[in-house]
Amino acid sequence: MTHLSPFRRGAAVLVSAGLLCGVLGSGVAAAAPPGAVHGPYKGRVTAASHLALRAGPGTSYRVVGSLHHGEVVGIRCKTNGRNIHGNPRWYKIHEGRFAWAWASARYIRMVGATPRWCREGHHRI
Repeated sequence: MTHLSPFRRGAAVLVSAGLLCGVLGSGVAAAAPPGAVHGPYKGRVTAASHLALRAGPGTSYRVVGSLHHGEVVGIRCKTNGRNIHGNPRWYKIHEGRFAWAWASARYIRMVGATPRWCREGHHRI
Protein backbone atom coordinates (compact mmCIF):
# COMPACT_ATOMS: atom_id res chain seq x y z
CA MET A 1 0.00 0.00 0.00
CA THR A 2 1.35 3.40 -0.97
CA HIS A 3 1.49 6.05 1.73
CA LEU A 4 0.68 9.58 0.63
CA SER A 5 1.37 12.81 2.44
CA PRO A 6 -1.73 14.51 3.84
CA PHE A 7 -1.49 17.12 1.05
CA ARG A 8 -1.31 14.52 -1.73
CA ARG A 9 -4.06 12.44 -0.13
CA GLY A 10 -6.31 15.52 -0.04
CA ALA A 11 -5.48 16.35 -3.64
CA ALA A 12 -6.28 12.78 -4.71
CA VAL A 13 -9.64 12.98 -2.93
CA LEU A 14 -10.46 16.28 -4.66
CA VAL A 15 -9.52 14.93 -8.09
CA SER A 16 -11.59 11.78 -7.50
CA ALA A 17 -14.55 13.83 -6.33
CA GLY A 18 -14.23 16.11 -9.35
CA LEU A 19 -14.21 13.14 -11.72
CA LEU A 20 -17.21 11.61 -9.95
CA CYS A 21 -19.14 14.87 -10.12
CA GLY A 22 -18.29 15.19 -13.79
CA VAL A 23 -19.68 11.73 -14.54
CA LEU A 24 -22.80 12.10 -12.39
CA GLY A 25 -23.38 15.70 -13.38
CA SER A 26 -23.41 14.81 -17.08
CA GLY A 27 -27.00 13.63 -16.79
CA VAL A 28 -26.21 10.07 -17.83
CA ALA A 29 -26.33 8.63 -14.34
CA ALA A 30 -28.01 11.47 -12.47
CA ALA A 31 -31.06 10.54 -10.43
CA ALA A 32 -34.15 12.68 -9.96
CA PRO A 33 -33.76 15.26 -7.20
CA PRO A 34 -35.39 14.52 -3.83
CA GLY A 35 -39.02 15.59 -3.85
CA ALA A 36 -39.33 15.37 -7.64
CA VAL A 37 -42.91 14.98 -8.79
CA HIS A 38 -43.60 12.13 -11.22
CA GLY A 39 -46.57 12.26 -13.53
CA PRO A 40 -48.01 14.67 -16.07
CA TYR A 41 -50.39 16.28 -13.54
CA LYS A 42 -49.76 17.72 -10.09
CA GLY A 43 -51.81 18.16 -6.95
CA ARG A 44 -51.27 19.53 -3.44
CA VAL A 45 -52.49 17.63 -0.37
CA THR A 46 -55.12 19.63 1.52
CA ALA A 47 -55.90 17.10 4.29
CA ALA A 48 -55.49 18.66 7.74
CA SER A 49 -52.78 16.26 8.96
CA HIS A 50 -52.12 13.38 6.60
CA LEU A 51 -53.74 11.68 3.63
CA ALA A 52 -53.92 7.88 3.49
CA LEU A 53 -52.68 6.28 0.28
CA ARG A 54 -54.54 3.12 -0.64
CA ALA A 55 -54.07 0.08 -2.85
CA GLY A 56 -57.29 0.93 -4.76
CA PRO A 57 -59.83 3.75 -5.16
CA GLY A 58 -61.77 3.31 -1.93
CA THR A 59 -61.52 3.09 1.83
CA SER A 60 -61.95 -0.70 1.75
CA TYR A 61 -58.49 -1.07 0.18
CA ARG A 62 -55.47 -1.44 2.45
CA VAL A 63 -53.45 1.64 3.41
CA VAL A 64 -50.03 1.58 1.74
CA GLY A 65 -48.68 4.90 2.99
CA SER A 66 -49.56 8.50 3.65
CA LEU A 67 -48.78 12.06 2.59
CA HIS A 68 -48.57 15.20 4.70
CA HIS A 69 -50.53 18.43 4.36
CA GLY A 70 -49.02 20.64 1.66
CA GLU A 71 -47.06 17.93 -0.20
CA VAL A 72 -47.17 18.10 -3.98
CA VAL A 73 -47.70 14.77 -5.75
CA GLY A 74 -47.62 13.55 -9.33
CA ILE A 75 -50.98 12.32 -10.61
CA ARG A 76 -51.31 9.85 -13.46
CA CYS A 77 -55.10 9.77 -13.93
CA LYS A 78 -58.49 9.83 -12.17
CA THR A 79 -61.33 7.34 -11.70
CA ASN A 80 -64.55 7.06 -9.74
CA GLY A 81 -64.45 5.11 -6.51
CA ARG A 82 -65.78 5.31 -2.99
CA ASN A 83 -67.56 8.61 -2.36
CA ILE A 84 -65.69 10.68 0.25
CA HIS A 85 -67.73 13.63 1.61
CA GLY A 86 -69.53 14.15 -1.71
CA ASN A 87 -66.55 13.49 -3.98
CA PRO A 88 -66.33 10.10 -5.76
CA ARG A 89 -63.05 10.89 -7.60
CA TRP A 90 -59.79 9.13 -6.78
CA TYR A 91 -56.38 9.94 -8.21
CA LYS A 92 -53.79 7.36 -9.16
CA ILE A 93 -50.62 8.95 -7.91
CA HIS A 94 -46.94 8.23 -8.03
CA GLU A 95 -44.96 9.20 -5.01
CA GLY A 96 -41.38 7.99 -4.84
CA ARG A 97 -41.83 6.11 -1.59
CA PHE A 98 -44.93 4.16 -2.60
CA ALA A 99 -44.84 3.60 -6.39
CA TRP A 100 -48.47 3.77 -7.61
CA ALA A 101 -51.20 4.29 -5.04
CA TRP A 102 -54.66 5.86 -4.83
CA ALA A 103 -55.72 8.99 -2.95
CA SER A 104 -59.14 10.59 -2.57
CA ALA A 105 -59.52 13.69 -4.76
CA ARG A 106 -61.46 15.23 -1.86
CA TYR A 107 -58.11 15.99 -0.19
CA ILE A 108 -56.01 17.02 -3.20
CA ARG A 109 -56.18 20.41 -4.92
CA MET A 110 -55.01 20.34 -8.53
CA VAL A 111 -52.02 22.48 -9.55
CA GLY A 112 -52.64 23.16 -13.23
CA ALA A 113 -54.57 20.87 -15.57
CA THR A 114 -57.13 18.31 -14.40
CA PRO A 115 -55.97 14.71 -14.96
CA ARG A 116 -57.38 12.50 -17.68
CA TRP A 117 -59.57 9.49 -16.91
CA CYS A 118 -57.76 6.20 -16.28
CA ARG A 119 -58.16 3.92 -19.29
CA GLU A 120 -56.99 0.71 -17.70
CA GLY A 121 -59.26 0.95 -14.68
CA HIS A 122 -57.57 0.49 -11.36
CA HIS A 123 -55.11 -2.15 -10.31
CA ARG A 124 -54.16 -3.16 -6.84
CA ILE A 125 -50.56 -2.49 -5.96
